[in-house]
Order: sequence, then C-alpha cells, then structure tokens
Amino acid sequence: MFVPLLSLILCVVPAGGRFKKEIVVDGQSNLLLIRDEGGPPEAQFSLWVDAVIFVFSLEDEISFQTVYHYYSRMANYRNTAEVPLVLVGTQDAISSANPRVIDDTRARKLSNDLKRCTYYETCATYGLNVERVFQDVAQKIVATRKKQQLSIGPCKSLPNSPSHSSVCSAQVAAAVHISQQTSNGGSLSDYSSSVPSTPSTSQKELRIHVPQTTNTPTPVRKQSKRR
Repeated sequence: MFVPLLSLILCVVPAGGRFKKEIVVDGQSNLLLIRDEGGPPEAQFSLWVDAVIFVFSLEDEISFQTVYHYYSRMANYRNTAEVPLVLVGTQDAISSANPRVIDDTRARKLSNDLKRCTYYETCATYGLNVERVFQDVAQKIVATRKKQQLSIGPCKSLPNSPSHSSVCSAQVAAAVHISQQTSNGGSLSDYSSSVPSTPSTSQKELRIHVPQTTNTPTPVRKQSKRR
C-alpha cells in the first residue's frame, strides 16, 4: 500500500534526533518524518519547510523571546504566509523552583504576531495536547498541498497498477521547526515520548519509493513474406 510521506524537522535546543510517526488525515495514512535540527532556521531549511512548530517553555523568558528571533530569521528567507505555523508552550519544566512566567495573554499575543497561528499548551509528561499538535500540523500540510494542486491543475491519471492509480499526492514533504531554549541549559522535551525513535534510520530507509511507469513497446506482428 502506498503511504504519502510527511517529513518534519524539529529544531530543539539542546536536544537532537530523528523520529517518525504515522498520522491519519482524511482516512489516508501518512508517514510523519521528524528531524531535530537543533538551531535557528537557515536559508536552505526555510525554503524547504512546509510547516513550522515554534515551541517555547512557559517558565523560560529566553525561550519565549527566541521564538520572535527564529520567526524573523525565517521571514528573511521565505514568505511565512505560505507556511502553516503552530505555536506551542510547554508546561513540563514548570515547578515550585521554576514557576510559570509566560501567561496566557502573552502567549496568545505571540500567536497573533505569528500571522494568527494556532496556539497549544502541552505537557509531554501527561500527554496533554501532544498528539493533537502533530495531527493539526499534518492536517494543515495536507490542506495546503491540496490548495497548491488546485492552483496548478488536476493531476494526470496513470493506468491502474497494483501499486498506484494516479500521481496525485505522491508525497508530502513537511518540516516542523521547533525552537526551544532554557537559560540553565537543561534538557527539554522533544516529544520523543510520543513518537518512536529511529536513531539508525538512514535517508534511504526513510525514502518512499514511487513506482515509475515506462512505455512498453507495442509488439509488432510478424508479416509473412510475399512470394
């Protein structure tokens, strides 16, 4: 069965890694590839991404301000209106020693500044909204790709085969940039509890093969020689 590909890039400071997760959108199973870049968006990254998640820690003012910096950095390379954005505030590091410093009003103002993107508060420890964030991102990516396909025109149909019936939605490349920093340099949640880790996964293993059709020459009937 052919499964469309959605690849996500996560930039979490100081964590890193690659993960994958299966997401179902409109009854279609999609393989979500998640990659942690561990830094601010560069030109190549900004031009490639199809979705971005900005993550900050609700008890860390520095991580909150970093979102503005990363967003501005990305806007230098790419029209952010073309990219689905999601803002996430994490509760995992909140404690009596590290109280919450970013209230809901400031967080929602930031989401408005980021072209009115969706805002979630998550807690990986209890699984609060973690699945919902990835589901929302996947839906936004698929919806964006459908709009792009409609603007380009209908996909050309190919002859039915055991592996596919058309070239529509062959694969969806998506990237999610997750920015998160702490002033004390502590370890932060990178949602690894919600997605299976693939530390040894190679680019070859992550690639989904799309069968190519070849024109088969029409057999030529042998004609009898005229005497």
